[in-house]
Amino acid sequence: VDINTGELVKRLRRENHSPTSQKNALRIAKNFHLIENMAIGGIKIGKAVNTLFGKKAMKTLTSSLRSIYSEFPLWNGQLDRVEYQKIKYPTPPAPQSNSESHLTNFVYFPTCISRMMGKDTLSTFLSVAHKARFNILIPNDIQGHCCGQAFSSKGFAEAYQFTANKTIESLWKWTKQGELPVVLDVTSCTHTLQQSKNYLTEENKVKFDKMKFLDSIDFIADYVLERIPIQKQKERIVFHPVCSVYKMNLMKKLEKIGNACAKNAVIPQFAGCCGMAGDRSFFVPELTKSATKTEAAEVKLSDYQGYYSSAKTCEMAMSEAVGKNYVSILNLIDEVSE
Repeated sequence: VDINTGELVKRLRRENHSPTSQKNALRIAKNFHLIENMAIGGIKIGKAVNTLFGKKAMKTLTSSLRSIYSEFPLWNGQLDRVEYQKIKYPTPPAPQSNSESHLTNFVYFPTCISRMMGKDTLSTFLSVAHKARFNILIPNDIQGHCCGQAFSSKGFAEAYQFTANKTIESLWKWTKQGELPVVLDVTSCTHTLQQSKNYLTEENKVKFDKMKFLDSIDFIADYVLERIPIQKQKERIVFHPVCSVYKMNLMKKLEKIGNACAKNAVIPQFAGCCGMAGDRSFFVPELTKSATKTEAAEVKLSDYQGYYSSAKTCEMAMSEAVGKNYVSILNLIDEVSE
C-alpha cells in the first residue's frame, strides 16, 4: 500500500515527544562532542572492568542497573573488540607518472559511530586510500559532527535540523565549496546525509546540491578497484547487506566488490534487517537475536574466509549472531591488496 513505515514511526515519535524532550535533544546535539568523549570513556571503562573482573562483569553490572533504571543500556560483548589506537595519517604518495600529476582528492567523513566505536575503520580507510594513491582530507575539527541519524530516527526534529545544517555548513568548507566528493564509512549514515535536504535552510540547500556524497561501497567500486591490483583474492566470503544498501540501490556495486576480491562472494538468501537500527541491541537484545536468527543459521552452514558489512553496529549484531567477526568492506579491499 506504499506506506513508508520508517517515516510513519518517526512521525509518531515526534508527536509523542514533549517540548522538554525536544529541547533536551537539541541541547545534546549542540554539545555532541561531549557525548563522543563520554561514549569513548564509557567503553574504555567497561573494557577495563571486564579485564579485571571477567568477561561477563559488564553484562551483569548493566543488567543490574537496568533493573533499577529501565532506560539504561546493556553491555554488548562486541564492545570488548573495540580498539583505540593513534591514527597515523599517511603522507600522500608521490605521482608515478605524468597522468597522476593531479591526484583525485576526497574528504573523508569518519562517522560518529566509527569515531566512538574504535578507530580500526579510520586506519583501514586511510590504508586503502594510500594504496590507491588518493589524497584524503580528514578535517581536524570533525569531532562533534554527525549525519543526524540518531536524532532523526528518534523523532527529535529540532535536534536533527540543527545537526544536519551544522554538518552541511562544515562540509561546504571542507570540500572547498563542493569541489571535493565526501566519503562516509557507514552506509546508513550516507543515506541519512543524502536525504537531509528537506531539513536544511534555503542557503544550505543550495550548498547541498553542489556537493557529492559517496558511501564506502561507492568509493571502493567506482574509484578504488581500478587503481588497486588484487593480489590475494580470497576463496569464499560472505556479506551482510545493511538495509540502506537496498534503499540506495548499491547491491550491484557490493557484488562488484565481492567478485573482484573473492572467487565466491556470497549474499545469503535470507539476508535481511539485523534489527540493530543503531542501538537496539543495547536496549532490546531479544530484537536483534530474533531478527538475525534465519540469516545467521544460513551463514553458519558454511565456512568463510571473511565476514563483511558496511555499518559498524550492524557488524556487531551479525558478529553476535553468527559467532564470527564481521568487519567493514574496507577491511576486505585492504586484505586482498598490497
